[in-house]
Amino acid sequence: MIEMKWLGDKVPNYSSRTRNGRAYVPIVIVNHISAGTLSSMDAWFRNPAAQSSSHFGIGRDGVIHQYVRLENAAWTQGILPEAFSRATAPIIQLMGVNPNLYCISIEHEGYANAGADGSLTEEQFWFLCWLHKYIQSEVERIWKQHIRFGPDTVLGHYQIDPVRKPFCPGPAFPWARLYSELAIAEGMDLEHYEERVHYQLGEASRFAAAFAIVERVCDLGNKLTDAKWGSAAEAKLLLLSPCMPLISYQGT
Repeated sequence: MIEMKWLGDKVPNYSSRTRNGRAYVPIVIVNHISAGTLSSMDAWFRNPAAQSSSHFGIGRDGVIHQYVRLENAAWTQGILPEAFSRATAPIIQLMGVNPNLYCISIEHEGYANAGADGSLTEEQFWFLCWLHKYIQSEVERIWKQHIRFGPDTVLGHYQIDPVRKPFCPGPAFPWARLYSELAIAEGMDLEHYEERVHYQLGEASRFAAAFAIVERVCDLGNKLTDAKWGSAAEAKLLLLSPCMPLISYQGT
């Protein structure tokens, strides 16, 4: 299994998932940007004065740290009752209680010139996808509750608190790609999805992608003299200019 580093023994900032006698079950995963390094995140969550924490943090290199057990509420996306109506995610308004009670939070390492806008490295993206699947599996194991991946249950902090956190996790966060990949993860168990993640990050995946590009360039090159498809083929080849030496094409 992909390894995570447990740091929760030194993190005091969390509480139970119980409020007014009701025990809440996690039903939402919330993505954040840290605006700092993973090590600064570690230190901040260990500081009692910070009154802040997250369940997980993911470094730019894909390293995953866990700060709070899923059974407990991390202090990441709490809002006051008067702010519920401002949330753009319907489930936040529907629940009507502090989101920390029913959310699981993921912070992403990102800082100036390195992901502060929400852009992720490939390692960060794929381990994030795996972490969503891991969370889904753990929630099923602990609570017998299935978090079905989708825009209603996988959120950004900005959808909970658009006034104070209007850009978290950032304008470049890969939402479309994440939802597309989670749709694949939805139909797989954790073990097989982990194999997919390792494949995507391995040499075999890069070779397959490169081979597909070569095949496409060669196919378009063969159509350049075709009366019907020649112009369209040339236009598409210009978009693949880094591959042009493969067919000795110099343009017209």
